[in-house]
Amino acid sequence: MMYHAHMIDTELVGADVRVEVTFPPWIMHEARDAWMRYVRVDQKVSMAHKEIASIIGDLGVPYVVESLSDGGCFSVDVFLTEHDVAIEIDGPTHFINTYDGGEGAAPGDTASRTTRTTKTQLRDKFLGRRYRTVLSVPHFEWEEARGSAEKKQYVAAKLKSVGVNVSAPT
Repeated sequence: MMYHAHMIDTELVGADVRVEVTFPPWIMHEARDAWMRYVRVDQKVSMAHKEIASIIGDLGVPYVVESLSDGGCFSVDVFLTEHDVAIEIDGPTHFINTYDGGEGAAPGDTASRTTRTTKTQLRDKFLGRRYRTVLSVPHFEWEEARGSAEKKQYVAAKLKSVGVNVSAPT
């Protein structure tokens, strides 16, 4: 976590807020090594990852599953090698439901809104600095697609939305 905080400070906060905190070099070295081990070891390939990757291949787009970013600080679920597109398949832990009826809401109003977690937003900011495009596939959208034809159409539409031309799904 120390190295993650360091990356947030150096890459995302930068000169906006500068509080100089220094650690002995060996501590930062250990923190970076721990982060890099976590990135390499914490690679979970779900059925959705496999299914989406297979469809991408069927659409004729070269890809790599669980590809390490330049510098090896991040692993992306699927990387489109010829398009510099990182695809993240976002399961339920990437979202939070907020219950807020907003201004003027009646007491007990249970209107909810699904938003991405701060951790997921940070991940995408980091990936956005490393790839041309970061494409999210929310689990609830993927689960709405029924059958292989609909899933293939969904993936093709997602790819087209970021400028990746694919052959028409059959």
